[in-house]
Amino acid sequence: MYFKQIKKSYFYLTLALIFCTLILNIGIVHSQEFTSTNYKVLDPIIGNGSFGTSASFRLFGVLSEIAIGTSTATTFGVNSGFLYYPYASSPVVSATAGDSSVALSWSASTGLLGWTAASYSVGQATVSGGPYTYTSVGNVLSSNRTGLTNGTTYYFVVRVKDAFNSFIATSTQVSSTPTAPTSYPTPSYPTPSYPTPAAGGGGGGPVSNPPPTTGNTRVIIKGRAYPGATVTVFRDGTTISTQQADSNGNWVVDSVVVGGIYTFSAYAIDSDNRRSLTTSFTANIPAGQTTTLSDIIIAPTIGSDKTEVKSGNDIKFFGFGYPQSQVNVVVNSLVTILDKVQSDKLGFWSYTLNSAPLEIGSHTSKSQVVAPDSIISPFSESLGFRVGQADIAPTKPAAGSCNKNGDLNNDGKVNIIDFSILLFFWNQRTPKNPCADINKDGIVNIFDFSIMLFWWNG
Repeated sequence: MYFKQIKKSYFYLTLALIFCTLILNIGIVHSQEFTSTNYKVLDPIIGNGSFGTSASFRLFGVLSEIAIGTSTATTFGVNSGFLYYPYASSPVVSATAGDSSVALSWSASTGLLGWTAASYSVGQATVSGGPYTYTSVGNVLSSNRTGLTNGTTYYFVVRVKDAFNSFIATSTQVSSTPTAPTSYPTPSYPTPSYPTPAAGGGGGGPVSNPPPTTGNTRVIIKGRAYPGATVTVFRDGTTISTQQADSNGNWVVDSVVVGGIYTFSAYAIDSDNRRSLTTSFTANIPAGQTTTLSDIIIAPTIGSDKTEVKSGNDIKFFGFGYPQSQVNVVVNSLVTILDKVQSDKLGFWSYTLNSAPLEIGSHTSKSQVVAPDSIISPFSESLGFRVGQADIAPTKPAAGSCNKNGDLNNDGKVNIIDFSILLFFWNQRTPKNPCADINKDGIVNIFDFSIMLFWWNG
């Protein structure tokens, strides 16, 4: 009797479940789309969900749609194709040895596309390559490392941190050996003898001054350009070196200076006679010591095969940079295009862009080098071009025509001679020497002078 009642209860329970299912229409629902007030994504799931569990954890997983670049729901725009990569330039570090100390200074890290340098950490080691012991020094551009052992070589790197204390860039390693100050003997000078003046007369002999002491203050600048490029280096606006980079694109300048703060700058001219932008940096050179400034990388050059490209056709950008390096190419339009290519062993690079995604009108492009050891150069000049109705190649100046760089006497230099010619025609409209009107606006004025200063090479 008891088992019959249990069997009867199961029967009624089963009927109740069937009734609820039919009335309430209970079933399995699959996700098909998701929406908001201004967009809808259809079929967002491209892989089945999964589920795992144990006594101490639970794991859910799903593979959804893939998105490239940035998108906006407001205008239903999808910027796909080129990913957006943030950059932070590596600091250029200089090390100056002292008594049981090393003074470090470095250039500021420049961020791009969202990365900003918030602070710096100095890594210190007694073995090349580390491991390093890091010390946070805050948002400063120098640090004095004390308590070091004289005669021991120390190795340093500087790492850049963002606002979240994440490392976003690292300098190349520099080294320095602290030394005790040298004791110099006090020089002895002969006591001058003076003749005894004759009676009734006056006079005296010559006074001997001690010889001046000379110091050995030097600065060594190690930089990078392009193989065979002509590199010109300035110190406080005065040319101190013009040389050719070696087959690897490297160059070195060794200059004797007086201790103090100096501004150095350098530019390069590639084998196609295109000139880079000038790279400038400031350094404090201690008296009586040798200071080495390294990792000075000059911006690449840039040119194009067209000044105007027919919409939908290709335009090629090219130039020279540090060899065997990544070259970042930026095209500024309504949607910024970022891409990268590789320079060859001669430093030459080229990049072909189809103009179809670009709107009709004016655009600019620029380039930047990332060396194999992650040293990042400044950007090149911005090269202008147009997207229009026809392909137009760049025009080459006719023989005997005016230079656009302020070289008024065509001697290959922009210097005081050209400036004197410019002054002779100053404020003249339609001057007899048309080359003095460098920007061709009909008058010789400050705008022409500013162009001349930009190309000034002494």
